[in-house]
Amino acid sequence: MTRTLRWWLRSLAIGAGVGVAVGFVVGGTLGRVYMRLLFVARQDSADLETAMGAIIGDLTTSGTVAIGIFGALAGLMLGLSYAATRRLLPARLVWRETLFVLGTTGFMLGVVVRSNLEDFGILPVTLSLVLTTAAIALTAIPVPYLVERLAPDRPGAGGPAGTLVVGVGLAVIAVFAVTSIAAAYAVESPPWV
Repeated sequence: MTRTLRWWLRSLAIGAGVGVAVGFVVGGTLGRVYMRLLFVARQDSADLETAMGAIIGDLTTSGTVAIGIFGALAGLMLGLSYAATRRLLPARLVWRETLFVLGTTGFMLGVVVRSNLEDFGILPVTLSLVLTTAAIALTAIPVPYLVERLAPDRPGAGGPAGTLVVGVGLAVIAVFAVTSIAAAYAVESPPWV
């Protein structure tokens, strides 16, 4: 096995492990806390079923475990995506982290909103979007730092081609996130309902 292949496999394995751990602990915990805050903000939605089949207001062990598992799977995607794309990002960690968190937060926000769109008809839209964005960003923040500590990148990252790919990617993600947010507000229930 070549040195380059070993480096890539190790990088992906570290990314996956870091992502799962951070996603389960940070994402799962924040997801549970934020769901409780949404219920407190809109208690009249109690006993309604969400798009994922959860009953609003029920605080169950199985629901908490499901949120932790969802966080771990989302974290797995975060870790793998960072490990796979970090060679395109700028060499300085502060820029890598900033661009990674912005990109993944926008993309995952769009995915979460679009896959749970009907929930925005029963939950406070702005609060839901703010809490979802915060949970994703706070879960993504430690991923680049931990991956770089455990499996440092090789010199020579970034470059003009990387900058172009990252710039175009971030523009596409921004459009995806903005249209997802607009879709969430489009299904919002009127205040008199």
